[in-house]
Amino acid sequence: MKPTDVDFYFDFGSPNAWLAHALLPKIAERSNIHFHYQPILLGGIFQLTGNQPPMQAFAQAPSKVKWFRREMTRFIQRHRIPFVFNPHFPVNTLKIMRGAVLFQDSSQFMPYVEACFRHMWVDPKDLSDETTLRQALEDSGFDSEGFLRGIADPDIKSSLIRATDEAVARGVFGAPTFLLEDELYFGKEQLLEMEGDIRSSTSQA
Repeated sequence: MKPTDVDFYFDFGSPNAWLAHALLPKIAERSNIHFHYQPILLGGIFQLTGNQPPMQAFAQAPSKVKWFRREMTRFIQRHRIPFVFNPHFPVNTLKIMRGAVLFQDSSQFMPYVEACFRHMWVDPKDLSDETTLRQALEDSGFDSEGFLRGIADPDIKSSLIRATDEAVARGVFGAPTFLLEDELYFGKEQLLEMEGDIRSSTSQA
C-alpha cells in the first residue's frame, strides 16, 4: 500500500520540533506514513503571522507558563526522549536552517537534521556562533568550509525565505506543524491524533 504523505514543518530552534521529530520514525513505520521534512524559519513565521512563542505570549500568565513546562516534561518522560534544554535559547537558527535547505535534496539531509537537533537539544550548543557551528559540523562528519560557502549562495537564502512564505500561505503559524494535504495539525501533542485519523481513513478506503 502506498504511504500517506505528510509535510513536517520544522525549525531546529523549536524544542517541540525536536520532540516531535524523535517520534516520527516509529510512527512512520507502524502507520505507513512518509514524512516530508520542510525547513522554515520560525522567526519569519512569527513575523508574518503575528504569532509568538508560548513563553513570550503567556509571560503575564505564570501559571500557564508553568503548565507548558510541566507538559513538556511529561511528554519527554512518557516517550523517553533525550533532552537537555539549550542554555543559549533562543538560538538564532538562520545559518543551520539554510543548511537544511542546502542538503534537502541530498543523502546528507537526514544525517544533517539528526546532527543539528542533537547539537541543539541533546548536547546543546550555541549554533549561532560560527566557531561553535564549525566544530559541531566537523564533529558530525560535515565539511564546515563547504557548508558555509553553500549557505552563502543567494539561491539557498531565497529558497528558505520562499519556503517560509509558502508555509504561511498553507496556514502554518508555528512549529512543529504537520499538513496532511490541507488538514493542519499543530504541535507534538497532535501527532497521535493525526496518526489515528490517518489509520482510520486508511481502514475505510
